[in-house]
Parts: sequence; structure tokens; C-alpha cells
Amino acid sequence: MTSVFRRLAPTFNRILVRKFEQQTKTAGGIILKTEEDKANYAEVVEVGPGNYDSTGKIIPVVVKKGDVVLLPEYGSTKVKLAEGEFHLYRDSDILGVLHK
Repeated sequence: MTSVFRRLAPTFNRILVRKFEQQTKTAGGIILKTEEDKANYAEVVEVGPGNYDSTGKIIPVVVKKGDVVLLPEYGSTKVKLAEGEFHLYRDSDILGVLHK
């Protein structure tokens, strides 16, 4: 069942990501194993404004829209929107930002 919602704006320090689909077959037709080699990479789609400290100042989120990030194996909230499946993480759950 697909969702009728088209967009989700994360709150506080939450980050909405779209995981990359793993390639299961090469151009030459070789089938790749996907069970053992789970790549937990995703593109940041939306970012919340950040969290508040004890004085009321906002602490901005470390990543920005368009970043490619390394994710933990577990710990996301799965969200189905009209454009597909997304995952919600807290910014502290992000393991790192990948650069080319």
C-alpha cells in the first residue's frame, strides 16, 4: 500500500534519508550476494532544524540535504511516502559523511 503523503519535514534533530538500492546483478549478468554485504549508505533527503540546548539556542544538524552518509545497521524508523521508502534517523545516529 502506498502512502498518500508526498513529503515529510523532519522535526528537531531528525534526518530523512533514502537508502541506495544494492546492485544484485552486474552488467555481465553475474549475480552478487546481498545478504552478507549490506551497504548502509543513503542520501540525505530532508533535515530537521536541529535540537535546543539548555539556554534555548538551536544546535544545527551536522549533515545537509544531498550528503551521502554511512548508517548504522539498525535503529531507523521506516516511512513510506508516495515517492518510495525512506528512513528517519537522529543526527547522532549517523556514523559519518562520505566524500568523493
